[in-house]
Amino acid sequence: MKPFERLFDFSGKRALITGAASGIGEAMARAFAAQGAHVILADRDREALRKVASDLAPSSQSHPFDQADLASIEALAAAAGEVDILVNNAGIVVRAPLLDLDWADLRRMVDVNLVGPVALTRLVGAAMVRRRSGTIINIGSQMAFNGARHRSVYSSTKVAISQFTKTAALEWGPHGIRVNCIAPGRTITALNAALLADPAEYETGLQRIPLQRYGEPADMANVALFLASEAAAYITGHTVVVDGGWILE
Repeated sequence: MKPFERLFDFSGKRALITGAASGIGEAMARAFAAQGAHVILADRDREALRKVASDLAPSSQSHPFDQADLASIEALAAAAGEVDILVNNAGIVVRAPLLDLDWADLRRMVDVNLVGPVALTRLVGAAMVRRRSGTIINIGSQMAFNGARHRSVYSSTKVAISQFTKTAALEWGPHGIRVNCIAPGRTITALNAALLADPAEYETGLQRIPLQRYGEPADMANVALFLASEAAAYITGHTVVVDGGWILE
């Protein structure tokens, strides 16, 4: 193996990825498995989760869980055991004007997008602190930088995740743990299917992106591989915006 290839060899590493049954999480799971990692997949969608885990067998295991439920998060952390890489990818978005946003939807977005990742990071990170090694990658959003109509609470949770990333990196850096965040731009996933199905919205969004295309899940997976690798050994506390240049205007 060449020196450069060794930087991205995850053989013997255990990677826990939430929201791994589809979209960006699935792409990340497949990418880490392809580079030799044993991947622990977690998601609410049991059927899709089983399919992805089956595709990646024997280098994978799966655990259904609900990131809005603390008991479910605790059960996942216990089942996963010690992991080398944690990717907090699971998230939800409810698009609605602020005055029309249902309280239950508001509460669930905060629980899933912020409280859940913080809780799982604490639980999984405790073992990382004890053994003085580990890498954590949170998934934020380019909306943390420029906002978006009808996504006020979603954007707020993603700002919070970027700030949580900085604080965790400061606290755990002395223990040999790196914490970073990926902020995807508009990406072709089920989460954005309805938005991208609108021809006018599709074209308007495309015109704003200097690279003239929407993101693919693989674009985010490649950045996750880099941040988790030895090639990024001196990078911590940062939010990497992967948006084709959307936030430049």
